[in-house]
Amino acid sequence: MLLIYPPATRSTEAPLGIARLAGFLRSRSREAYLLDLNQEGLDYLLGLELEAGPEDAWTRLALGRRQRELELLRSPRAVGNFGAYSKAVRDLGRSLRAAGLAAPRPAEPGLADYRDPALSPLRRADLLEAARDFASSVYFPLFRNRLEAVLPELQEPLVGLSLTFLSQALPAFALLGYLRARWPGLRLVLGGGLVTSWMSQASLGPQENFGGLVDALLPGRGEEGLAQWLGLEPEPGFVPPSFDGLPMKSYLSPGRILPWNFSSGCPWKRCTFCPELAEDGAYRACPRPQALEELDQAIARVDPVLLHFTDSEIAPLYLRGLAENPPGRPWYGFARFSSHLADPGFCRALADSGCVMLQLGLESGDQAVLDAMGKGTRLEEIDRAINALSDAGIGLYLYVLFGTPAEDRDAALRTRDFVAERAGRIGFLNVAIFNMPLASPDAARFGKGSFYPGDYSLYCEFAHPLGWDRDRVRGFVARDFEAEPSIRPIILRNPPVFTSSHAPFFSGIYSSL
Repeated sequence: MLLIYPPATRSTEAPLGIARLAGFLRSRSREAYLLDLNQEGLDYLLGLELEAGPEDAWTRLALGRRQRELELLRSPRAVGNFGAYSKAVRDLGRSLRAAGLAAPRPAEPGLADYRDPALSPLRRADLLEAARDFASSVYFPLFRNRLEAVLPELQEPLVGLSLTFLSQALPAFALLGYLRARWPGLRLVLGGGLVTSWMSQASLGPQENFGGLVDALLPGRGEEGLAQWLGLEPEPGFVPPSFDGLPMKSYLSPGRILPWNFSSGCPWKRCTFCPELAEDGAYRACPRPQALEELDQAIARVDPVLLHFTDSEIAPLYLRGLAENPPGRPWYGFARFSSHLADPGFCRALADSGCVMLQLGLESGDQAVLDAMGKGTRLEEIDRAINALSDAGIGLYLYVLFGTPAEDRDAALRTRDFVAERAGRIGFLNVAIFNMPLASPDAARFGKGSFYPGDYSLYCEFAHPLGWDRDRVRGFVARDFEAEPSIRPIILRNPPVFTSSHAPFFSGIYSSL
């Protein structure tokens, strides 16, 4: 079976989803060929011969520096000079934009996204148009050349696409259109996180085949859906991922990253703003001894400089396991504020095990707002955790969220003050404005139509019960939060475009590369 990860999203590490599917198939003695067209698409577009008009000096200079800047971002030198790093990111984005404008159907590919001025990934008709007019896609020459080389080698005419982000949808459908037109006998399946989200809110029915483009949709945990579709015995536990066939040395990071997860789903699953609650997926976890043993084996094979744990939350069980059995490499991932992280001794053990950064959802500095969101966290415990982690030398990548139904301006000011008072202990910030998930329990109370027009919008407009509407929130974030003198430096040191994917490299690990 050919497993494809389509363009376009960040290409900082191997796509773990198709690697896990490959591990499952190979454990059953089934063929699994991996094709990361997201990474290959980036190199393809940045390798095109393009000309910029004489009036566009920036694009002309950026095109001339492409290869040098790619080499910089793949080198430890990238983190030695933040200014040079940021410039390389901006210039490569400019070069990608030039490649998109030169396509038969002009598009806007980026280092972390893809936009088409004429088509929306949220409209079924536009997805089908992308499939019908596949030859106009900016990626079509790459699709054609790679698939003409790979597909004749397959033992079984099976192809699966893993669709994780909305930015992948239009290129993925162009790819599906080409596959269906060129090899009509292929069996094509579509899965991944975006498909799961669409189906969980019932905007995409289980029998949808997009006019015959696909043979099946596989929402949820991929191994289970694939086993059912292929008629294989389902796997009761976790099978380790297999990265064989992926270009592990080619990803756009200052060092090789190994993505890994101990679990799927969320163990908390009570936050009202989170898609995990709406999708209601089961939490499944690998037994700790097995997980740590398989991780050690993967480290020996891949030899990464950094481990990225992609779990919705690295549960305390695994945090303790890492503290007691250090993996021998720097690592980072999402965790939940808890009594464990408020323990200075435990945080020092995490740091000694290689933890260089944790991503943590503060969301709000107002306790009533946290309670209304179902966060299950207390500000006094969060404060102790911030101190303990910072004292241990672990970088904090903090997430804040403004505009939730329980928040007003006074609550937002309390969040600003909470962050400002601890600014010296916070490494990075992700600042977001709340979008109401269509399947959220609050949508029935406050929702009033889709946030974006289309068949597959994931969010809805809502009437804020306290009058704290998006325009006011947006103004507050710009003028009162991000411009606050102690917070502004944190915002400015966030790596552009790659944000949390590259932030660990700016937390000190580059000295060991």
